[in-house]
Amino acid sequence: MKEARQKQRLVEEKMKRLAEDTEALAHEIERLQAEMKEDDVSFLMKHKSRKRRLFCTMEPEPVQPGMLIDICKYLDSLQYRVWRKMVTSVESVPFSFDPNTAAGWLSVSDDLTSVTNHGYRVQVENPERFSSAPCLLGSRVFSQGSHTWEVDLGGLPSWRVGVVRLRQDAGAEGHSHSCYHDTRSGFWYVCRTQGVDGDHCVTSDPATSPLVPAIPRRLRVELECEEGELSFYDAESHCHLYTFHARFGEVRPYFYLGGARGDGPPEPLRICPLRITVKEELDG
Repeated sequence: MKEARQKQRLVEEKMKRLAEDTEALAHEIERLQAEMKEDDVSFLMKHKSRKRRLFCTMEPEPVQPGMLIDICKYLDSLQYRVWRKMVTSVESVPFSFDPNTAAGWLSVSDDLTSVTNHGYRVQVENPERFSSAPCLLGSRVFSQGSHTWEVDLGGLPSWRVGVVRLRQDAGAEGHSHSCYHDTRSGFWYVCRTQGVDGDHCVTSDPATSPLVPAIPRRLRVELECEEGELSFYDAESHCHLYTFHARFGEVRPYFYLGGARGDGPPEPLRICPLRITVKEELDG
């Protein structure tokens, strides 16, 4: 701590001056003891001059301000200031990937915030797992309120991002019942797909045309449950891509991650961390 080091230096300087004064006083005592062995007349003559010299010594140096450590500076609202620093160093996401729903192609990271397509691998069967396509769901269920999340797509060649309506009979057959992941079966999303004239973005509504804007590398999703709106934006250019209007009911975030086209390592799809802000107000 800088202030503590400064105070320590001041204390050390004072201790050094006190040591020097103590040493000078010790020498004076030695001379006095030596003079006391001389005859009385010589001793008294020297003692008079010594009294005048000691009488004219300087007054003690006053204590300088600022010698004490500013305790309030370090202990005032200590818990709150430590918490604020922790908020800036800890990342939080709006939801995580649910590995129990991940198809055999997909591998979810240990922190549940990214997923990669490593090719098909045999997984433990369960009713929640996708089996017909490399898909998985987010951990949260949305049915009311406003919700926003962003997804880092990077240069992934094939992906889908959106929501899927929960099935009432999902416990029996899971999500493998439908090969048509589109609006007809309760899937609302935008995706990157390969066309004759190159890659482009389309929606899960078969009646819509390909989207005009460039393929995003970071996608923002905004869900308004009461208004029945699901909107997609390019998070980097802030360009609106598409908005669905429907009665969604209970939905979960939905993702599809196709395989890599080249020989390089597969890229992950990531959920972006939230931007956390702290607002300070007077109580009451």
